[in-house]
This record gives sequence, C-alpha cells and structure tokens, in this order.
Amino acid sequence: MKIRSFKNTRNFHKWVGLVCAIFFIILSISGFILMHYDGLGLNNVVVSGKFLPDKYFKLAAHKRTVQVINATNHGALFVGTDYGLYRSRDDGNTWAHLEQGMFNQNIHALAIDPRDPDTLYAGTSGGIFKTEDGGDHWTDWFDASSGLSNGEINDLAIHPDNPEILYAATQGGLFYSDDAGDSWELLFGGKGVRKDIPIKRVRLSSVDPDDIYIASENGMYRSNHDRNQWEPTWADRISEVLSMVSLKTDPEFFYIGTRNGLFKSFNRGRNWVKDKHFKTVPSLIVDPNNIARLTISNGKKILVSKDGGDSWKPMKFKPAQRSSSGAVTIKKVFQTQTPSPFLVAGTTAGLFISRDGGAHWQEQELSNSAKGSSSDARKMDLVKLITEIHTGRFFGNYFMLLVDLATLGLVLLVISGIWVGMNRKKLRRQKKDSPTEDVEEDLLINVQETADDLYNETNEIHDMIEHISNHLEKCKTVYMSQEKKEIEEIDRHIITLDKKMHHLMQRIGEIEKFTRN
Repeated sequence: MKIRSFKNTRNFHKWVGLVCAIFFIILSISGFILMHYDGLGLNNVVVSGKFLPDKYFKLAAHKRTVQVINATNHGALFVGTDYGLYRSRDDGNTWAHLEQGMFNQNIHALAIDPRDPDTLYAGTSGGIFKTEDGGDHWTDWFDASSGLSNGEINDLAIHPDNPEILYAATQGGLFYSDDAGDSWELLFGGKGVRKDIPIKRVRLSSVDPDDIYIASENGMYRSNHDRNQWEPTWADRISEVLSMVSLKTDPEFFYIGTRNGLFKSFNRGRNWVKDKHFKTVPSLIVDPNNIARLTISNGKKILVSKDGGDSWKPMKFKPAQRSSSGAVTIKKVFQTQTPSPFLVAGTTAGLFISRDGGAHWQEQELSNSAKGSSSDARKMDLVKLITEIHTGRFFGNYFMLLVDLATLGLVLLVISGIWVGMNRKKLRRQKKDSPTEDVEEDLLINVQETADDLYNETNEIHDMIEHISNHLEKCKTVYMSQEKKEIEEIDRHIITLDKKMHHLMQRIGEIEKFTRN
C-alpha cells in the first residue's frame, strides 16, 4: 500500500466519521429524550408555533371536503375535513379550527369516548391524535412508534363498555389497543390474507360489542369475541362496503351501504334484501330517537325513510356551489342525538346544516375560522416535536437523503478500514524478516505528512512574498530616491528569501519522491 493512499484513506475516515457523528448525536439525544420524557418532566410541555415550520399548520384550500362528522351527547359537533378539524358548540352558528398539537390536518375518522365526551381520537393520514379537553389541545400522537406500522387511518371504533379498547382500520390492516391508544398491535392484515390489506371500515355490534365487523377490499370479515379468529361473512352478497349500521334489536338489524346499493338484514345477516332504489350508498344513518327513520345519501341526493327503508323520499338539498371537479358530491350525512331533527351534510364543497329535518339547508363557512391564526396561537407538544426530529420528518426529505448518505458512508468506512488492515497485513507478510518494518512504515507516513505540510506552508509563504513584492514596486514609483534605496534593499532580501524557499521546496520534493518509493 502506498503512503499517499493511506493518508487519503485516513482523511476520508476523518471527514465521513464527522458527518456520521452529527447524525448519531441527533438520533441519540432525541432517542434518549423520547425514552425518558416523563422523568424529565416534558410530558405536558408545548412549543410555540413561531419556532416551528409553517408546514405543520399551513392550510391551502378554501373549500373543505368533509370526510367525517361526529358529535358528543353534550352538543359539541365535530367536522373533519381534508384540511382541518372544526368544532361547534352552538349548533353550527360558530366554528373553531382545532389545530394546537394536530400537525396533520387530513382528518379521516373521529371517535368519542362514550364515558368522557372531552376525550376524542382523530384518525388522519399520518397517525392518530388524542385530546382530553374537547379538542382544545391534542397532546398525544400515535404512529409507528406506538405500534401503528401503517399510519393512514380509515376508521376508528371505541368499545362502549370499556373506552380503553380501541380499533383502528388502516391501509395496513386492523389494529387494536387496550390502553387508550398508548400501544397497538395488529389484529388482521397478515394472517390468512394478503399482508398489509387495507381495512376501510370497522364496526362493533350494537347487540354484542365484542363482535367486530371489518370491511376490506377482499370483502367482509367477522370476529366473535376471539380477536385472533376471523371468518369471511356475507361474501356472496356484500362487497365494497362504504357505510354500515347495526341496530340494537332482537335479532340484530343491519343496514350496509355499498357501491352496488343498499342491503338490509333483519335476522343478524342470515338473509339480505337489496333495496332497488339505489346504485351506491356512501353514507347511511339511523335516527337515534327512532330506528325506523333512516337517512342516506347516494352521492347526489339525500333521502329519508320513515318505515325502516320500505319507502324513500328525497330532501330538498340542492347546493348551488360547485367543487373544483364539477358537481357537488355528498360524502357524509349525520344526525345529532338531540330531540330536534338536526341534520348535517358534508360534501366536496363544504358543510351544510338543516335545523328543520331537511326542509332548508344553510352552508357553513368553515374556512373563515382558520383566518387570522397567528404563530402564537399554534402550538405543538414537545414530545411530538422531538419525535418528528428523531424520525427526520422535521427536516424534510433532504434530511432523509443525508441520513441515507451517512449510512452509505458508514459502509464505506468499514470497507476502507478492512482494506487498510488487509494491506498492512500483506506488507507485514512480505517483509516479515525486517523487525523494524512497522516502525519504518510509521516513520515514512510521518515524514510524508510532514513533507506535505511543509510544502503547503512554503507555497503560502511564496504567495506572500509575491504580494509584498508587488506593493514594493508601487512604493518605488511614489517615494523619493532615499526611500527607494531602502526599498531596494528590502527587495533584495526578499529575493534572497524567495530563492531559499525554492531550494527548500526542491528538498521537500526529493523527500516526497523518496517516501513514495
């Protein structure tokens, strides 16, 4: 191995090791804080939005597409859209944009604790957020670090008798938590079916909440009490489920809306009747005060039935607004549990409310509630911020690219280290008769490095001499003859110094040539 190659390899080790060390320090410190955040007293610490990138709070769309609607028994109405989560506590007259701690604004699902209406879970395209104060602050965020290997949430369900038990339908399967979301495990998605199968809907039976129904692209599945045992159900009739309602009757009634129409069963799914009035049913609800009153949407109209689905009557719902893709599409229909016929319709062009059972509808300006939101009003939980830093999402895609390069650099460090070791071993075998070989080799390396350093320094001195000489030439044209003599004397000494420097450079070149041989 040549001395020059050894030096270049050592320089490579030094600089690549420095870059890798920076990433390791970030990962180590953030990882340590995440493991001991409770002991460090960081559990309830928040960071002001003025220290955070705008990407966590930026809303770009004027009209929101409503994706989920839910309400508490105390009159709070929640609307999740593709660009934010909104809450109203006065029947839709005013709206608040909930964003403190919720840095993912694409809301897919909402679940409310049946015993504590201030505890909510919001499923997004990037994990599940939790609040314990009615949505004012979202202090918990569940993603891959808590067991959700796929963070795109399609649906959520809470056990009515034990709110600690949650189910999350994701693009990667059905996940289960028995500690209010702190940890998750995969129940369905990798056993007996294709891995990472998307689950679109999850529903618990109204008669027996331990009976779980899920809808996937492969059909419907059911689990009776044993969450690890799943069986296909209604595969010959039901497919592409969009909405599902279970009624607490004896026997249990089911209404399922699909892309192929509305299906009804009045004997717990043993027999099904297809309603001939509909081709697709994206949204379906039952009046909580009258189970014979059904309200559905076929994407274009809202229809109501007062006799359990035997006959239907369209409502006067004709929004004049147009979405960017053309006609307004009705995505969700919701009815609150208040005695009055309070209906909510979510569309691709925004939110509409009827306070008279569907006779008249009023559009809600959700986008106005996001105006004037300053950085001081936007906050993020410190632990979640550290999680973003630890995973690299805080720094963006370029940071992930640098991490990949640093990983590649580590591989090169190992390879180059092995190469250096093998070459040294080879030299020892070739010159094993010389007991002073290692000493001589190290000495040659030091001589080479010293020669290189002297060479660089002499070049710098030479440049300085030339710079001084240029200034002396200018001085000769300005000062009197007496000063010119002094200047010429200085110039003569500089020329002598320059010759000696050239001679030194020649000697260094000879040393370098010797070490290379």
